[in-house]
Formats: sequence, structure tokens, C-alpha cells
Amino acid sequence: MPSFDEIPPQNPRRTPPIAPLMTGDIEPLDLVSIRATVRRALQVRARPPRVGEVRETTGALRGHVQRMLRVARGRVEGVERGTMAWIQWTALIHRAQDDLDRVAGNGSFAAAVYMDDLGRTCRRLADCLDE
Repeated sequence: MPSFDEIPPQNPRRTPPIAPLMTGDIEPLDLVSIRATVRRALQVRARPPRVGEVRETTGALRGHVQRMLRVARGRVEGVERGTMAWIQWTALIHRAQDDLDRVAGNGSFAAAVYMDDLGRTCRRLADCLDE
């Protein structure tokens, strides 16, 4: 029986890279905590959230998106370029990066809208990474 190193991959283009979680490049994603933060950001409120809550939740969401982006970029490397899956992952990665690069406008309303946008992007990333 050949050793593991001697077995050629069936299709080298389709062989996924070693998961960053396995190599220790990033910590495991805590999707339960991520989803709790998303629920907090997107909850329906009778009045606008306090500035401190928006600041705290937005900071947590930004951290979650940054960690999930590292995992998503690793996943897209293992998907054949030009396929529907690759297009969807690439679009999601670009959307998430755009959200991180965007600066929230001035005022508490603009900050709350930015928090909502990050929450939706974070939820979509978590859902896709959980599949």
C-alpha cells in the first residue's frame, strides 16, 4: 500500500488547501458568539441604540468579519475559478472587505446604519462558513 505522500491527487486543481484552522494560522471561529453579536446588532428596537452600544457592537462585528474573512479567503482558494461557488465566495469576500474599509458617517444614526450593514454581512459570512 502506498504511503499518503505517494498518492497523487485525483484532480490537482480541485484539491483544497490545508484549512487554516488545521495549521494554526487562525483560531477556530465561534459561530455561536458571532451569531449572538449579529442578533444584538440587528434586533428590532423601540428607540435607537445608545452610542456606547453601537460602538461596542460595531467593534465586535468588525473583529468577527476580519476573522471570518481569513477563513473565507482560504476556502475560495480551494474552489475552481470561474464556477458559481467561486463567484459567490468572491463577491461575499469583496462585500465584507468593502464594509470593513468603509468609514461610518458622522452622527449616531449613521453609526447605527453601519452597525446594521456589518451585522448583515457578518450573518451572511457565518452562514456560508457554516455550510
